[in-house]
Amino acid sequence: METGKANNIQASTFNIAHYEQYHLAVEIGLRHLSYCIINNNTYNVEYINKFIIENDCFDLINEDEIIKLDFASSSVVFTDFPSTLIPDELFDKENSKKILELTSNVYDLIRSDLLSDINTHLIYTIPDLINDIAFTFFPNAKQKAQQSLLIEQFIKLDENKNNAYIYIGENSLNITAFKNGKLLLNNSFDFETKEDILYYTLFAFEQLKLNTETVSTKLYGEIIKGDEKHQLLYEYIRNIKFGSRPHHLNFSSEFNKIPEHQFYALFSQYI
Repeated sequence: METGKANNIQASTFNIAHYEQYHLAVEIGLRHLSYCIINNNTYNVEYINKFIIENDCFDLINEDEIIKLDFASSSVVFTDFPSTLIPDELFDKENSKKILELTSNVYDLIRSDLLSDINTHLIYTIPDLINDIAFTFFPNAKQKAQQSLLIEQFIKLDENKNNAYIYIGENSLNITAFKNGKLLLNNSFDFETKEDILYYTLFAFEQLKLNTETVSTKLYGEIIKGDEKHQLLYEYIRNIKFGSRPHHLNFSSEFNKIPEHQFYALFSQYI
């Protein structure tokens, strides 16, 4: 099995012999698995690895001696799976599948996260395989959807302003927008080209009546400053900048090779 080794980074302070001092944060999608290890005493991110899943994810994890250790704490986020938001007063667990089926292809399992800050549930669906991986290797981990985590984090960043956040995955795009501190939109789209990213973004902005010249827009994820995706977005959205890492964590110089706006959802699992 081939893995993506470019993002395998280890801080000089990392000492796996003291694994009981660390938190393990994991991000699982259909095509990739990423994890990082954070020192609970110093809040230093000391190790990160990303795998491209091409065959059996169980084999991939079994071959990695670090991720299987019994860390002090752990968390898992599921990424790039269909989801939708439901206000608390309308949420009915028994009807979650029917609601998701209105807009998405539904996998084997339906789950939900409570977003208490906005009195809303996010319901989402994941395959049995992904669920089996999470409970086999990380049975004690706190689990949630990536979209839930992003909404929670962006609420903290928003500070009652009018902001938009664009989180780009390998083949998915998540757009979150606020007005006067209130959530206007959180939606995901699959994309194949940079033009798809622009189309979905401009469509969302138009529907929300967001001014592309002035709305503060932050970029995260699989996008690089100056690449084709960035250049195309900047042509149409002028007040666009790259996001930064969570401020409550520390990063050694070894992590300078990773742009600050990447792995935001992975790092943000540690609160």
